[in-house]
Amino acid sequence: MRFRRLHLRAGKDDGPLVGPSTGSPDERTADDPALEPEIEHDADGRVTPESLAAVRAAAERGLPVAMANYGTALLSEGDQAGALHWLTRSWEAGNVTAGFNLGTLHWMAGNRHQTQLLWEQAATRGDVDAMLGLVRLAFERDDRSTIERWVPRIYAQDLAFPITTVGVAFSERGCTSEALRAFTIAGDLGDAHAMEYRADILETRGDHEQAAALRARAATAERMY
Repeated sequence: MRFRRLHLRAGKDDGPLVGPSTGSPDERTADDPALEPEIEHDADGRVTPESLAAVRAAAERGLPVAMANYGTALLSEGDQAGALHWLTRSWEAGNVTAGFNLGTLHWMAGNRHQTQLLWEQAATRGDVDAMLGLVRLAFERDDRSTIERWVPRIYAQDLAFPITTVGVAFSERGCTSEALRAFTIAGDLGDAHAMEYRADILETRGDHEQAAALRARAATAERMY
């Protein structure tokens, strides 16, 4: 399970992003963008002390996005207790991204019950990563009703990465028709991974021509993560 850390950016020397955004609601309007510092990384991928101090100051002023960003920055530094504190504060202030990441913290700790409670709340507020998390938990328990509840809502978001991930989950469990549907939707959104996964299934079914055409498309398509 990955954390989603919106509003964090690479440093001036092209340091790595902490994580991609999916486009889910994040309550950004609760903060004033002009007052909202961002985490930056140096050329070695380390959080710069200056940006960390600026985000902490904004978090201490109670800005929800800053609190979420500071919490995830602390997590990247190995401070789980600090991450828990600031993500909880941000979630209680209304930041949906913090709710998803807070649930992921509990998931890492093996507390599936608390994870599900948090993801249910975040998913109900439109967070697609939380929806995907609930589907993953449902696959662990073979909970078909939860899968059927959230998969259509994931498809409705028109975001390739979570849809492809759903397709992989179905494929791993032998649900080929459902996997093909997910890969078709994500492929139509332009995801090269989904095209390749769909081509693999079609190849095993003997549809070599369509499989080859999909692989040709995938060779020039974007790989969406």
